[in-house]
Amino acid sequence: MRETGKGIVKMFLKTGELKKIMKASLKKHGLIVGNVNDHYLVYSDNWGLYIEIPYASNKFKAAIMELIGDLPEAGECYLFKINPDGDTEPETVFDYPDPYEQWKAAKDFAVVAPVMLFAWPHEYIVCQKHSDLRFVVADRSLSDRVISRSELDTTVEVMPTRPSFLAGVLYWKNETTIYWVHTESPGNKALEVLFPRLNGISFFEDDWIADNAGQEDEEPADGREEAAEDSLPY
Repeated sequence: MRETGKGIVKMFLKTGELKKIMKASLKKHGLIVGNVNDHYLVYSDNWGLYIEIPYASNKFKAAIMELIGDLPEAGECYLFKINPDGDTEPETVFDYPDPYEQWKAAKDFAVVAPVMLFAWPHEYIVCQKHSDLRFVVADRSLSDRVISRSELDTTVEVMPTRPSFLAGVLYWKNETTIYWVHTESPGNKALEVLFPRLNGISFFEDDWIADNAGQEDEEPADGREEAAEDSLPY
């Protein structure tokens, strides 16, 4: 394993929870792990992580090594699946996303509403989009159970602001890391009964935001102004 020089740095993601979803992805759809553009790229069908290599914590790297055996070298990207013998088999991946470009294209953003949706056996966070005030949901096991300041090194980075949104995907970004989660269908009951009852409510208003832990009443100050010249479409 190569030394990065800053392995003690911590992230805004709980390593234990992240390891759980990496392990579940490895068993279900497969786990893609790469070392591209000076970043570790780790993702599956409904979530992903893109972190600058010098700022990947030792705990995170150890979790990857425990699951797949080693860390990829620069320029390498592999899909790992578990074969019938219980071993992981790598397959080279040539076509992988550019999370930074995808985040940069996400001109909409959302607020995490003070509402939880329980649809057994699933639990979801409820987010409201800024552009049209519509609601989307994301699995809690992939979102607020993973995203936390408990392992954050505040001398290096801060917690991400509200997630950006594009094409059914929520993006959380700070100085070193992009973490994304695909939204899901909340089910007919939520669409036909619950969400219509929330019409006319904006969780972006000051009195809601004051009670919405971790949210700030402003557009994310994350540098997109320098990254893209187009104005936001609202």
